[in-house]
Amino acid sequence: MILTSISLLVTAHVCFTSKSVVDKRLLISDQTVLHESITKLQAELQQLKAEVEQQKRSNSASSPSVSYVRWGRHSCPVGSSIIYRGFAGGHPHNETGSGASFLCLPDDPLWGAHKDGYNSYSGWIMGVEYEGGYFFDSTTKDYDVPCAVCLTPHSTSIMVPARNACFDGWHLEYNGYLMSNAHRHIGESDYICVDSHPDVIPNSQNNTNGAVLYMVESVCSGLPCPPYVAGRELTCAVCSQ
Repeated sequence: MILTSISLLVTAHVCFTSKSVVDKRLLISDQTVLHESITKLQAELQQLKAEVEQQKRSNSASSPSVSYVRWGRHSCPVGSSIIYRGFAGGHPHNETGSGASFLCLPDDPLWGAHKDGYNSYSGWIMGVEYEGGYFFDSTTKDYDVPCAVCLTPHSTSIMVPARNACFDGWHLEYNGYLMSNAHRHIGESDYICVDSHPDVIPNSQNNTNGAVLYMVESVCSGLPCPPYVAGRELTCAVCSQ
């Protein structure tokens, strides 16, 4: 009887010990599997992140976008991002040479090889001043004109003269007034659309009269009146689609 009891106790101890060893092995095995699973998931997560970033870059590269100049402002409208800001530059109003286009010159120029000092046969570009801007909501006369080059997530942009709203299906970037050099000046210039709420370049009211901007009026000489009106200032709109 005693031997039987001892045998049962030994058997029970062996079984318990074996179960403990197995449990420990299972526990160690479970931890190893868990660690391997976490490592695998982390690797898959990094791979997915890389694929998402690649897709973002691909989408960005394939997304349509177009740039335009916002004349008279330091910033871009809501929905557009700024490429750079700067100063309007143009042709001297009392000279016949040089280019006729207004340019938005960046505020951080980079120089190449150069020789300082004016050359008699070089082109000139000067800051642009507001002259005739009597519909603007602030005093701008003789101040220099800022500008901003903007990027909009559309595929094309146009400047519509004689309208301060876009045609159906087009998005308004900004509107304003059509401006150019005065018709009596010997220098030529582009027509540009200056924002209806213009900024100025601070401390620039020097009245240097280099390149200048005046309102543009319609003239009934070959231009149908109506719908146009003699001597009326023309609006403008920059639109994208």
